[in-house]
Parts: sequence; structure tokens; C-alpha cells
Amino acid sequence: MIPVLYMIENLKQGGSERYVAELARSAPEFGVSPHVVCFAEGGIFFEELLQNKIPLTVVPICSLYHPSALVGLSKLFFYVRKHRIQLVHSFQPNANILGTFLAKMSRIPVIVSRRSLGDFGTLGTNRLEWFQRNITNPFADKFLANSKAVLLSAVSREGVPVDRFAMIYNGLDVKTFSPPPNRDPFRKALGFSSDDFVFGVVSGLRPVKGVDVVINGFAEIAKKFQHARLLIVGDGPERERLERLVMTLGFPDRVLFLGTQRKMEDIYPAMDVFVLCSHSEGFSNAILEAMGMGLPVIASRVGGNIEMVSEGGNGFLITPDVPKELGEKMKFFLENKEMVPIMGKRSREWIEQTNSHSFIHQQFADLYKEVCR
Repeated sequence: MIPVLYMIENLKQGGSERYVAELARSAPEFGVSPHVVCFAEGGIFFEELLQNKIPLTVVPICSLYHPSALVGLSKLFFYVRKHRIQLVHSFQPNANILGTFLAKMSRIPVIVSRRSLGDFGTLGTNRLEWFQRNITNPFADKFLANSKAVLLSAVSREGVPVDRFAMIYNGLDVKTFSPPPNRDPFRKALGFSSDDFVFGVVSGLRPVKGVDVVINGFAEIAKKFQHARLLIVGDGPERERLERLVMTLGFPDRVLFLGTQRKMEDIYPAMDVFVLCSHSEGFSNAILEAMGMGLPVIASRVGGNIEMVSEGGNGFLITPDVPKELGEKMKFFLENKEMVPIMGKRSREWIEQTNSHSFIHQQFADLYKEVCR
């Protein structure tokens, strides 16, 4: 077993946070003894790792420019020596920078993650972005992208040579996220009837996720199709504004804000079609999970979405920030309900072929062995 230290800034709601928790839980399956370090206590995935008894260490770090960073780096240096860590795998800007310093101090390799297109501040502040590009990137042993789009973006934006990159899709537990034989109990649990047609969104409620586009797209079909419903799962700073938007548009009884949920495998079955209209997206865990549950997808034509959604195959790709276009695709499914299970089956088949845990785990095993030899 290779002792690997996973570093991330926090374990609250978010795609990278979910990914690290899942990676740590399944690590023994691909020959890794996982250790996780984060910079702040709390969060849905923090509690999840504690419950699964994954070695979890909190090193309070306010910012890279605070004395706590130096203190934290010193503590982590001794942690690496004590537990004979052989590899650091980091996520998010501050953790990527500190993880690189830690690995070089400890004379072990480091893998730095890239999981977004590098826009919307996902590389941190301008100063952090400059620091990564010019100071720490040259010392990373390998960069790991979670989609072709993310890889190409990093090569272009940061000037990282292609041969220093690996690309591994996020991966999915295809047993947990599997289409149930009967969706009705899940729909009933959320207050939907068997006649309702439910479009679902799973997302942090932040501007970049374009949930307002989904609501405005839903408004395009709401009057004509009285049985259409919209389920919004997730939380964030945009929630109050989005709830006001629903009220203003006049269909509050047709939209359910569910907040953050732990067992998403009990939520997706209540949906008929999954929707995600992000303005930017590296590789969406939510789309991955929805496809694993056998749902067709309507997604914005950005980033890794293009690699996951086949136009007219398992769903549709739309122009970002064009609610009318989204409304037209919603209308297609409402008027052609027989296509929902057909396209949903194609979603599931794509997941099984490219993103099952067994397939992804073998890629991680190969990558870690290559970097550590």
C-alpha cells in the first residue's frame, strides 16, 4: 500500500471536496493508504471522512501570507515523516502551493490537480495564480486533469507542457449510483406525483452555476405544461436571490429548493431529466451521478460537458445563458416522454464504459506507481 497524503483547503460542499472524500474512501481498492489534511474543520465531507475512520488532520491556515502557513507547513513536514508518506496529491490553490512546498521539503513527489477551466477565480486570486504558474508549477512532478477540456485549458493558460499531464475522469460508484427498478417511492418522498415531470438541478448556488438560467428556462414552459416541476438541490450565496426570482416569475408551488443532501442516490431517482447550465465547468460530478442513475441530461456547451453529453444521444447541449434554448429542450422531453428512458439508458452505458470505479481505480494505481518509482 502506498501512503498518500491528500491535501485540500476544506471539506465543505463542492465538487473537489466530494471528489477527495470519495477518493480517500476508495483508496485501499487501488493500493493506497490514504491520509487527508485540510485547513479548516467542518463540512459535509469532513464528517463523512470521520465516520469512515479515514486519517484526517486539520492544520488551521488562514492564508499563505499568514504565519499560520509556516506553522502548518512545519507540522505537515513532521506528519509526512512520521507516517512515511510517499506521495502528496493536492487540490485547490492554497493546498496546491503548500503541497508542492511540502513535497519538495520532504523529498517526495507531488501531483497537483486541475479541475476547472482556470476562469472565475478557480486558480485563486491573481497573486495566487501568478505564484502557481511561476513558482510552484515548475516543481510539480505531475499535473492531473479531470477532463480533456481542463487539460487543454491548463496547457494554454499556464504554459504547462502536455507531457507533464495525466487525465483521469472523476469516476463513479456505479453500484450506489444505479437506476432503481421503481422511481415512484423516491418521487413520493419529495412530494411529487406519478404524473409530475421533474427537471432536476444539483449544484452549489453560485453565479457561475447558472441556476437562474435554469429557472428562466423553466419559465418558458411552465404555463403550457402544468405537470412540469423543477427540483433544485444545493445551497449557497445565491439561494435567496433565486427564491425571489421564482416568486417574481409566479410559480413558487412548482419549484422545490431542497438544500444540500447527503444521500444523493435517493434524490436523483425523483427526477426525469437532469439540467446543468453552468457558465464554466471542468467535469461535473453532478452530471456524472445523474448519468449513472440513468437520466438524460441538458447541459451548457462548456468544458467537460461536451465530453459527457452526446447531442441527441443521451441529452442535449445548449448555449450558456440562453433560457429560451433551454426551454425548447425541456419542451422536447415533455412532448416526447418516450425518449427519456432511451436517452437515460445511453447515459448509463457511457458511465459503465468510461467512469466506473474499477476502470478509474486502475488508472490511479498506474499513475501513482509511475510517479513514485
